[in-house]
Amino acid sequence: MSFMDRLSRFTDRPIEIVSGDFYVSVCGNDENDGSFDRPFATIERAAAAVREVKNGRNGVTVCVHAGEYHTSGILLTEADSGSEHCPITYRAYGDGEVILNGGVTLRAEDFEPIPDCIRERLHGEAKEKTVQIDLKRYGLTKDDWGNVFPIGKYGTEEKYDCHVPGANCELFMGGKRMSLARYPSKEFLKLDAVQNVGDMFEFPEQNYHYDWNDRRNHFGGIYIMDKPTVARLMKWKSHEGVWAYGYFYHDWADSSTPIDKFDLEHRSFYPKYVARYGARKDALYFFYNVLDELDTPGEWYLDRESGMLYFYPPQELGSAPVEMTITSRSVITLKGADHITFDGLTVKGTRADAVAFEANDCVFRRMKVYGVMGYAFNGVGYRNRVCECAISHTGKGGIMLTGGDRDTLTPGQNVADNNLIHDWAEVFMTYYGGVHLNGVGNVCSHNEMYNAPHSAIFYYGNDHLIEYNHIHDVVLNSSDAGAIYSGQDWADYGTVLRYNVLYNIGGEGFHPDGIYFDDMLSGQTAYGNLLVGVKKNGFLIGGGRENHVYNNIIVNCGWGITYDNRGRDGFLNDGWAVKSVINYETGSMWVRLRQSPYQSEIWARKYPRLASLSHDFCDPNHPDFGPNPSYGHVHDNLVIDWNRSVGRFFKGVPTYSRIENNFAYASEEEAGMAPGEYTVSDGSAAKQAMPAFENIPFEKIGRY
Repeated sequence: MSFMDRLSRFTDRPIEIVSGDFYVSVCGNDENDGSFDRPFATIERAAAAVREVKNGRNGVTVCVHAGEYHTSGILLTEADSGSEHCPITYRAYGDGEVILNGGVTLRAEDFEPIPDCIRERLHGEAKEKTVQIDLKRYGLTKDDWGNVFPIGKYGTEEKYDCHVPGANCELFMGGKRMSLARYPSKEFLKLDAVQNVGDMFEFPEQNYHYDWNDRRNHFGGIYIMDKPTVARLMKWKSHEGVWAYGYFYHDWADSSTPIDKFDLEHRSFYPKYVARYGARKDALYFFYNVLDELDTPGEWYLDRESGMLYFYPPQELGSAPVEMTITSRSVITLKGADHITFDGLTVKGTRADAVAFEANDCVFRRMKVYGVMGYAFNGVGYRNRVCECAISHTGKGGIMLTGGDRDTLTPGQNVADNNLIHDWAEVFMTYYGGVHLNGVGNVCSHNEMYNAPHSAIFYYGNDHLIEYNHIHDVVLNSSDAGAIYSGQDWADYGTVLRYNVLYNIGGEGFHPDGIYFDDMLSGQTAYGNLLVGVKKNGFLIGGGRENHVYNNIIVNCGWGITYDNRGRDGFLNDGWAVKSVINYETGSMWVRLRQSPYQSEIWARKYPRLASLSHDFCDPNHPDFGPNPSYGHVHDNLVIDWNRSVGRFFKGVPTYSRIENNFAYASEEEAGMAPGEYTVSDGSAAKQAMPAFENIPFEKIGRY
């Protein structure tokens, strides 16, 4: 067994049977008393029963028997709260899987052959294998399935009067997301040229059009397709209702747009919505919502006027459930409902977040979440825990936790621990992490995360702890990104990243970073991390201040450690970051700094060097001047690099920060490590060079 395989040692533990105070069953009735022999039919009815008896109890448990419960959304409010002395638990009874489904299951027997008028528009085996189903047979209407809505983190749709907000309905089979018919089916096209970038906010880079925010209905631009793409589009019977999704300028900024017009004679298309950062030649994109391109197993198309759905099933109908998401509400919502535990439930089938909560002291344990458009868990509050959960096939992220008070640096103490998270961000492909921490003092620990187009962990704020995570095969579709990422704030001090293993970071043609402190992020500490096979930089320190990076092992990355001077270069030399630092009133770094209480007594006591940060533009060489990469310490890092290079340290960095006692070796054997084991032994070359180096506790990393 390889070293990396040993990190995936976790095995699922069965849900044990326990007795409860109330019971819920698919065979129950809400007129019953909720006893084992006379169970309720719904969790909502059980919650009402809990409200009646919880006073004076030491706790109340609701057991839910195996089965599938269809719901448009379960809402618990302050009236449903438990307390420290009387926690409330909703749990799987233990007799099989409990499924809360916000979607509609489409019966295999209701699918029919497609008519000739549809068959003649399709290609290859799709002509015979595509089937259709009338959604009106399920009592659904156009209001239920809705229009095609925009996707992408950086869309500009809200700047248009024609935009109606909403979330797309989706189709799943066997829990896996099916693809709205697109071209090409799997890969991306590349823009052949850009005739007109449209009325964008920024173009070229760092050239902002600030009046953009005050205007509406911007011209979308004119993009040029290559000749093979035009030849393909000429075969379509209709170009109505077609959308495009892509990274039209940056590979970290995805957006979508309906197509206003095709001009195939001139190889052009006109996007309705402008790309925020303009567009460029070779930008990646694809067309979707195209009936004529329903040609690949797993693709589908919905005639939104008639309600007829066309589907090319990837496996035999009846072998796995086919489900459509209808509800736009979370399957479970907590608003002020504290001290509640959900244990062992499966949640799926919504166009929103699966579980949304504004609550304190709640626990979500041993839950399975998949087949949702939003996050699996999205919560705000204090001391909440998401643990031992399995999350996959989400449209956005895995777990977002927000909590803590920044003025007082009071920690939120929210925890994402011991979860398996994979195949997330399948629809919104940038800036939706497997775990995302906001606020102060939250924790991401012992999670395994893999197979995603962008970053595994995002964090913003102060004093978070990111430790013992096992991360691999992420940032597959971006180069300017990191597997663990934060940035753009001098005041986001105090986060510690330790004992994380990252490997296979980046996909074909993309070269991202491992741990990325972007755009002058400061006050970070990173030690005891192992980074293997990161395509660009193991660490990228983007010009920030007082970052402490030490005792890490970096193996076969593009560069081991890069520490640049982007802030200082921007201020002194008109470098690319100039707009963020050159003007104290408008520069984004100064604006964000002023938004924090960095000179308050509480902050100054905890972050004294931050409190002394200077905005004296007359003394730009002083170490305290914000744009300077000052007070960092990068030491005792072990790099394996065939060229024996530790990395790159840009002009000025060694002047303002301490870069010392880092060593690079051409191979693991040369460093004195057994191949693939990443342990530094006494007497090895690496240990002699770095006697203070401490081995990484690999036995504690990953799920447990």
